[in-house]
Amino acid sequence: MSELVIDNLKSHRSYRNFTGQPVTDETLAKIVSTAQHAPTSQYLQAYSLIEVTDPVIRQAIAKITTRATVATQGRLLVVLADQHRNVQLAATPIAKRALTELDRFMGSVEDATLMTEAMVMVTESLGLGSVVLGSINNDTQAVIDLLKLPALTLPVFGFQIGYPATQPEIKPRLGLDAMLFKNQYAEPSDYQTELTKFDTRLHDYYQQRGDNARDEHLADMTREALGTAAKRRDFLKIARRQGFLPEIDD
Repeated sequence: MSELVIDNLKSHRSYRNFTGQPVTDETLAKIVSTAQHAPTSQYLQAYSLIEVTDPVIRQAIAKITTRATVATQGRLLVVLADQHRNVQLAATPIAKRALTELDRFMGSVEDATLMTEAMVMVTESLGLGSVVLGSINNDTQAVIDLLKLPALTLPVFGFQIGYPATQPEIKPRLGLDAMLFKNQYAEPSDYQTELTKFDTRLHDYYQQRGDNARDEHLADMTREALGTAAKRRDFLKIARRQGFLPEIDD
C-alpha cells in the first residue's frame, strides 16, 4: 500500500519564496480540478477562486498580507466562500434566506477551507510548493473592493503557488496526547507536561532553523495572534454587508 499521501503531509511546509520557473496553465488547471474532488458540504461547492494577475492588484494584496513576495512570485489565487452562485440557481426568497444564514455561511467557509487544503496536497504531490495566506483578511473590505466581489461572496484565503526557491525546515506539531481525546474533552494528568515538551521542541526549531531564527515560545505565538485578531474584528460586519447572516436582524 502506497504511503505517498502520508509522506507528503509529514513533509509539508509553507513556501514563501519561489523561483522564476513559471507554473503552467495546465499545471494550475490540474491542481484546481483535482482539488475539486475534496469533500463539499451538501454538494453545494460553495466556493470560487480568482487568480490575480494584475500587478497593481497583486501589489495591493501583498501590502495587505505583509508579504512582499505575493506581489511578484508564483501564481496567486484568492479562495472565496461563495453562495452567490447557489442563490442564483435556487432563486426563491426561501432558498436565498436559507443559503445566507449561519448554517450555509459556515458551509461555504468550510468548503473554501477544504478546497484550499486539497490544493496544498495536490500542489506538493506535483513537486511544487505553496503558502496559504489567511492574512488576506487583514483588510477584508479592501480585498472585496479590489476584486469587485459580488454579494454573498467573501475572501477566505490567499493561495500562492510556485516552484520553491528555498527549503524551509518542517515545523513541529503537537503530540497526540495533547490533542487527541476519547469520548469527551478530558485533559490527561500530564497535559501540561506534554505542552511543555512541545514548547521545547518548537523553541529549538525556531532557534536552529536556517532562515529567520529567533527566540520563540508557544505562549509568544499565542500572544502574537491577538494582533491578528484585532485586524479582523470587522469581518462579521463585512459578512453582513455582503448579504450573509440576515437572522441577526430578527
